[in-house]
Amino acid sequence: MAKEFPQNIKGLLDESRRDKVAVRRAWNLSLKFLEGRQWLSYDKRLSSYITSKTSEGSSRVTVNLLLNIYRNVLSRLALAYPSAVVLPASPSYEDIIKAKSSETALRYYWHKDEVKHTIEELIKWLLTTGTGALHTFYDPGLECVRTEAVGAYDIFFEPSVIDPGDSRWVGLRSYVDRGDLKDAYPGKAKEIEGAPSPQESDYGQISSAPNEGPPKDRVEVFDIYWRDGRHAIVAGSTYLFKQKKMPNKTFPVQIVRYTEVPRRLWGKGLIEPLVDLQMLYNRARSQVIHNVEMMGNPKWLVPKTAGVSTHAITSKPGEKIYYNAAGGAPQQIAAAPLPSYIADNITRLQAEMGDVAGLHSVSLGKRAVGVTSGKAIQALAGHDTSQLQISQALIERGTTGMARCVLELMKEFYTEAKMMSMLDQYGRVTFAAIQSTDIVDTPEVFIETGSLFRDEAQDRDAKVMELAQAGMITPQDALQEMSFRTGNAFVSEKVQAMAHARDMLDAARLGASVEVFMSDDIGSFQKVFGEFMQTEEFYLLDQERQDYLRDVLLSIESAGQPEETYRTLLSANKVFPRSQPPTLDPQRMAANIAAPASQGAQQQIVKEQSAAATRAGSMAESERLLTGRSEALVGRGPGTGGF
Repeated sequence: MAKEFPQNIKGLLDESRRDKVAVRRAWNLSLKFLEGRQWLSYDKRLSSYITSKTSEGSSRVTVNLLLNIYRNVLSRLALAYPSAVVLPASPSYEDIIKAKSSETALRYYWHKDEVKHTIEELIKWLLTTGTGALHTFYDPGLECVRTEAVGAYDIFFEPSVIDPGDSRWVGLRSYVDRGDLKDAYPGKAKEIEGAPSPQESDYGQISSAPNEGPPKDRVEVFDIYWRDGRHAIVAGSTYLFKQKKMPNKTFPVQIVRYTEVPRRLWGKGLIEPLVDLQMLYNRARSQVIHNVEMMGNPKWLVPKTAGVSTHAITSKPGEKIYYNAAGGAPQQIAAAPLPSYIADNITRLQAEMGDVAGLHSVSLGKRAVGVTSGKAIQALAGHDTSQLQISQALIERGTTGMARCVLELMKEFYTEAKMMSMLDQYGRVTFAAIQSTDIVDTPEVFIETGSLFRDEAQDRDAKVMELAQAGMITPQDALQEMSFRTGNAFVSEKVQAMAHARDMLDAARLGASVEVFMSDDIGSFQKVFGEFMQTEEFYLLDQERQDYLRDVLLSIESAGQPEETYRTLLSANKVFPRSQPPTLDPQRMAANIAAPASQGAQQQIVKEQSAAATRAGSMAESERLLTGRSEALVGRGPGTGGF
């Protein structure tokens, strides 16, 4: 029995909203500190952070060390963005081709949907709030699969859970224009008009603008996904859309946390542990600046009887001070220098911030104090990088689920060929048709931090060099592809050839007549047809269809043998069907060419013979040329194999 949708969905969302009030305050503070607003105090009346007042005569300095740390870690994680590898379900060539086609579909999707940018947005949320999500869905308006990054502010879990996996549902919030929402759901226009506007304190996006609330006339819309496959779209307390079973098996929301803490629902970000240290650093630096100002402009001791006016002493150079000598001369008070531990404290705070963030001077492009060995410097940099591998692994896990969900949605919705565009190896816009039949049924996706989906010139050349060193391509092919920047074009061509052979096999199985030309990849046809004839499915076909497929395979394998057959194939430029040229003797042809066993092949040959009769004149001319120039044109003797 299918579960019903809860009637108090708004109450559940409000309770989830209240559960994250405390963590939302920490997110707000982290974002404000990253922005540079670091002299703050919390106002309970306003339920927000405000800039604290400055006392008279005090110095307030902000040295935003968080920004450099944030940019450094962001670049490190973004440069190692993951790439997907699709494994075949079985060793069969059909599954291998489907896996390669699925991988190609992901490659196009990676570029078309700008997945790299989406992952960068996810990383930004991870560093600032500790938690983010990848939401994968099919957009019926654009008729394509899409993936978006969702921040922690807009993620809602079942109330009182302590782990994202324990939540039976996940809600994702977005702000939609009220008019657009009415157009999308005209039957719910009255309920949409009465839906409340979002609360300004819960808007989430923190900026330096005075008004931090959402734009006007927006409605909170929630996409809610249940673990059992239900999906609903909710505005206020109204269900705009209900779906009891989603087409994809993989959960479409991948929760990613920067640092996972046991029994803590939300992850720990990069900025939050550094806020206190940044605050202490600003205070220490302000003390130093204040002391410098005091040393540069010390106070004066002026006797009351000296007759010096209140505004007589300024900080102007060369000023004159008139006083009553009998009343006493004014004297400057030398400010006491700061103790040495103040400077030591500043250095220690910088080091502690690096320790907490996992970044030290070497990683920030600075010279390590007391370290001169190149290996030691490399070891320090490697240690900093290794600390990010845990976060990188969590990102890769989320990307794996996202890629699997993308393939499942493509399998479901791309029933017709979907044209997808991207840049080819030459930098030109190219198009590829992706449809459900090309997608593997049960996608097994693995993630690696390699450069599978990178198209930089150095990456393409590195791939070519690796294949050349492994002996998979010749040095001449490697030189050509590196010279013309074709990358691994031969891989794409092989995949296309295998897919074409598979399509021809499917057509032949259904009873259609097929044609194989000399320009086709004969090796791909041999593998595809030969492998199929070793399966149980082949022997379940009727005898005539088996004979037809056998004739196709034998014609492909015997192409170029004997000499007379080779000349016929060369003149017709066709491998199958093997039509007999009308100018040749039938008895001679029978001695050299075995008659096809299947009735379908014989009927196809009859049609080819009638068409070849109209080419008798040109055939005779071809025979004359071949006879006179056989060695120069063919370069082989009678009876030898090859085309």
